[in-house]
Amino acid sequence: MIVDELKSWRRYAALEELRPAFEFLERRADEALPDGRIEIDGARLFALPQSYAPRAALGARFESHRRYADVQYIAAGAEMIGYAPTGGLAAETPYDPERDIAFYAQPACYTPVALTAGSFAVFYPDDAHMPCCRLDSDEPVRKVVVKVEIARAPG
Repeated sequence: MIVDELKSWRRYAALEELRPAFEFLERRADEALPDGRIEIDGARLFALPQSYAPRAALGARFESHRRYADVQYIAAGAEMIGYAPTGGLAAETPYDPERDIAFYAQPACYTPVALTAGSFAVFYPDDAHMPCCRLDSDEPVRKVVVKVEIARAPG
């Protein structure tokens, strides 16, 4: 997992697979993008702009993905995203390869990550995350999630 401000993304330029996601965010994330899916490079790279009211963390579920890393950028508002390694979590819904998602029960211990406008978090396949949770207000959140297909080593 990586957490930082968008203006500092070049620190992670060695992670070449993430570069197109950050370049897209730098160019377009503050536009009035419609909610939904925006193709950047077909199924390999796409954005999911979304607007919502944050929810209570109590009872929320963790999720993870195998095919994609998530670059979650907060354009407006603030949210808390819970983080926990997938290895110690109890699966609630098995991995669905068509949707590229698995769900987990909320563990007793996890790391709360505060994201405010202008900040991002990157979640890799082993990084379970619980997004869209209330940080300190019910202020609406405007977020752009960029899905980046991750090359996996065989085996």
